[in-house]
Amino acid sequence: MSSLYTHFLRNIVLPIGSNLVGYGEVMPHLRRLERSQWWSPQEIRELQNRKLRRLIHHVYRHVPFYRRVFDERGLTPDDIRTTDDLVKLPIVDKRIITRHYQEEMRDHSIPKSKLIHATSSGSTGEKLQYWTTRRQKAMKWAGMFRWWELTGYEFGKPYATFQVSPNRGLVGLPVLEKLEWLMLRHTWITPFVMNEEIFDNYVRELENSKAVMLRAYASVIYYLSRYMVEHGYNVHIPAITTTGETLTPHMRETIEQAFAPGRVFDDYGADGMQIAAECDHHDGMHINAETVFVEIIRDGERVPEGELGEIVLTNLDATAVPFIRYNVQDVGILDTSPCACGRGLPRFSHVEGRLTDMFVTPDGHWLSVHQFTGFFSKFKPVRAFQVIQKEVDLIVVKMVVEEGYTEEDERTIRERFRQYVGPDTRFLFEYVDEIPATPTGKRRFFISEVITGTENTLGPVNRP
Repeated sequence: MSSLYTHFLRNIVLPIGSNLVGYGEVMPHLRRLERSQWWSPQEIRELQNRKLRRLIHHVYRHVPFYRRVFDERGLTPDDIRTTDDLVKLPIVDKRIITRHYQEEMRDHSIPKSKLIHATSSGSTGEKLQYWTTRRQKAMKWAGMFRWWELTGYEFGKPYATFQVSPNRGLVGLPVLEKLEWLMLRHTWITPFVMNEEIFDNYVRELENSKAVMLRAYASVIYYLSRYMVEHGYNVHIPAITTTGETLTPHMRETIEQAFAPGRVFDDYGADGMQIAAECDHHDGMHINAETVFVEIIRDGERVPEGELGEIVLTNLDATAVPFIRYNVQDVGILDTSPCACGRGLPRFSHVEGRLTDMFVTPDGHWLSVHQFTGFFSKFKPVRAFQVIQKEVDLIVVKMVVEEGYTEEDERTIRERFRQYVGPDTRFLFEYVDEIPATPTGKRRFFISEVITGTENTLGPVNRP
């Protein structure tokens, strides 16, 4: 019955529904992705280069910003033949695109009436604004459906979403959206409040959903999972997909204890792009390389494979507003070695998170904050925390604590931090009733106010 319903959805309902609302390319593109993920790395690189050449010729003719860039640099479209040639073009960022998307960075071959205004979530305080098209949105959904399939999910099996802000679904229209959720057997749980008084309700909703896949922001499902482990709950959901935030090893371990060992799948998207996701080998995240080309940059230059740097993306299918060498302000490590699953897609070995989630030590070194998440978990009275680097040598630690927390705990936390950031760093501890979420429902554990603004890059940082 399940396989018949899956066939019915894939081959009849979704194609008809997506055609009715102008997203007719979702299922054909998904089928192409299902085939191409098994191509060799060389075949995928050749596809990227073909798409890049087509993109470059198109934007030169139809996007004033890039015609000016090429002319000022003495370049022609024929000078960009492969992804290696992208270094001849400038890196752009959120501010540049938002400043110019209305006209100069717009594809003038597309009637403005056909463009769809889009924004990013702005979870770091600055929204990206750009144009997209129905075709680009369809390709984005196809990319996401492929990531779902990496978990073993099949259309028609029940799944749940545990997030604050609805994605509006494939259709985006309220009435049709409800029909879509009904057909896909989708349960949406909205965790507006995250405290122990309501956690029991969330657990019951998940049990009642009968979901075989659960999608959630990493921090939101982590807090619920910690509560479940501490109170002896276990809800078996075969696949947990985390998104929107950095998933640390400790968070993964806690979520697996609450739901299913070895069945947490992290994925990574940014600014309207489905970028990467884990397969069931959990050895890094496969990149959506048929659509996105990834560079890792440090001090404006590409770094060797295996080194940490800023993630710079080129969307090979987007023309409404081109994303060519777009710095998403995230930090990661690239890995092109073969995965045991056999897919030819390159991978991220790590995505460390936002650039503003990285700390800078007084001596100018960069520090990933992953280890601190597990460290705080060892203090049972600490129910929630947020660490803010106000200055290079000033860190504010906000905590929600319960009975049993002592001054000795505070001293231990301070000294543990100083092992990483140095003995001269000052600390302020603030004890609060709640750590508020961002407007999109994310709960950021670490924030660096030292690294703000898109002019900052992952390079040497000098003490003020």
